[in-house]
Amino acid sequence: MSVSNQVLGMNARNFLYLNRYNKGRAKFAADDKLTTKKLFIKNNIPTATIIQAFATRKGLKNYSWDLPKEGFAIKPARGYGGEGILVFKNWDGLSGTTISSRAYTLKQIKSHILDIFDGIYSLQSIPDKAYIEGRIVPHRFFKKFGSMGLPDIRIIVFNKIPIMAMLRIPTEESHGRANLHQGAIGVGIGLRTGITKYAILRNKYLKFIPGTKIKTSGIKIPNWEEIMLLATRAQIVSGLGFAGVDIVVEKKRGPIVLEINARPGLSIQNANLASLRERLERVEALNVPNAERGVEIARSIFAEKFSHKVKEERKILSVIEPVTIFFNGKSGEYKAKIDTGAYRSSIDKSIVEEFGFHLLPDNIHVSSASGGGVRPAIKLEFNLGGKKISTIASVADRSHLQFPIIIGRRDLKGFYVNPLLSHEQKSSRFVDQDDHYEYDLPEE
Repeated sequence: MSVSNQVLGMNARNFLYLNRYNKGRAKFAADDKLTTKKLFIKNNIPTATIIQAFATRKGLKNYSWDLPKEGFAIKPARGYGGEGILVFKNWDGLSGTTISSRAYTLKQIKSHILDIFDGIYSLQSIPDKAYIEGRIVPHRFFKKFGSMGLPDIRIIVFNKIPIMAMLRIPTEESHGRANLHQGAIGVGIGLRTGITKYAILRNKYLKFIPGTKIKTSGIKIPNWEEIMLLATRAQIVSGLGFAGVDIVVEKKRGPIVLEINARPGLSIQNANLASLRERLERVEALNVPNAERGVEIARSIFAEKFSHKVKEERKILSVIEPVTIFFNGKSGEYKAKIDTGAYRSSIDKSIVEEFGFHLLPDNIHVSSASGGGVRPAIKLEFNLGGKKISTIASVADRSHLQFPIIIGRRDLKGFYVNPLLSHEQKSSRFVDQDDHYEYDLPEE
């Protein structure tokens, strides 16, 4: 029997969903963020780069501390609620400053990591590991919400279907942590449109982001479908049936997974003025074959009342565009030619060798100005115009050509191409314009 008018409480969450769908092994792995990150990297789920991991005092003592000058983050592997995390905005080899402007010497950092070893910040107060990851630089879209901490997007995913989402904005009260119980702002997001409607801070609803003139409703999140797809893929890879996936949109790489939570909080219901339990009941019995289908289902059955009024955005590309390639935890940026005359994308063999791509067992047929033929091929994942694209690309010797990559029309779905526009001139609504859009939303 449906209880659709009731919010999901903690006891019901634990009994009906966590105990049934989050089995011990997957839950234990999800609680260890270092293990989860390695799992994501192995399965080509984009996440923050691991610089160094520490499991012993000897490893800590012997480390060189040659770290990025622009900053990094130190985290406990089994931390909870953002406790124990230090994010540095600069480093000179012996000391650094955190994003909250607190100075730390190397001695103080080592002492903090020893506290992590002792389990001070771990979920069950048991001995823990520590790791250092590269500092995440958010897309400038998110910088307008404040300089304190890293805004992220929390998506509840169940049975391969995104169920509910919110933008989490850290505040001074939350000490830069995107945790609603510690004073962060939660902004509900419509699953079909990626447009915000409501915002909450300490159980009070907001019309504006504090300290700004930005309305909490009508903000269109960039790369929305890609974000939902990534969250769903992360849930599938984790082995959790019910998960909270935290995603940030990085300046160069686009959406990446920050972490996954086996016990996601329930305040997301307040930020959306909707019941998680009602939505979970609607999809519990569905047989969902893959992440793509799960996202389609979510956008269909959880559509907002005004979603039919919102047009799908298409990004405008110039003939030459930067693309970022991802493979096996590595990434690289290259200039690519946007070629609508070519059906399939193609990549220079030197890049294939540099990244260590594996050739597919079967060659593919291609047509070109010099005639048809067969070429080796690879599975290629890249970011173009803020959109993550997975494709099969042919491999060729392009050393005599100006651009090492061409993007064919097969991979240009959802884009417009303007041949008269240079990359510097183009104004993609999600990337290069003001990035805050307001829509007249009907009252509900």
